[in-house]
Amino acid sequence: MKAYDFDACVFDGEVYCNGCLPDGVDTDSEDVQPVFADSEWDYYPTCCECGAVHDYVSLTTDGWAYENRHADN
Repeated sequence: MKAYDFDACVFDGEVYCNGCLPDGVDTDSEDVQPVFADSEWDYYPTCCECGAVHDYVSLTTDGWAYENRHADN
C-alpha cells in the first residue's frame, strides 16, 4: 500500500470503510478525511458500521502498548 492510499476515512467523528460511508457521502466530500496508509494512530481505526479493523496504519508507541495489553484478551 502506498502512503497516499486509504481504505478508510473519518466522517462526522466516526471511522468508516470507504464503502460503508452513509448514503450521499463519498471520499471526495469536503467533510471526509482519509485515513492514509502513512498515518500514525494510537489504535487501529475500526469501521463504525461493519467493524473492519484497518491495520494498515502505523501505531504510535502508545498504540503498540494498547495493542499488546489487549492482545492477550
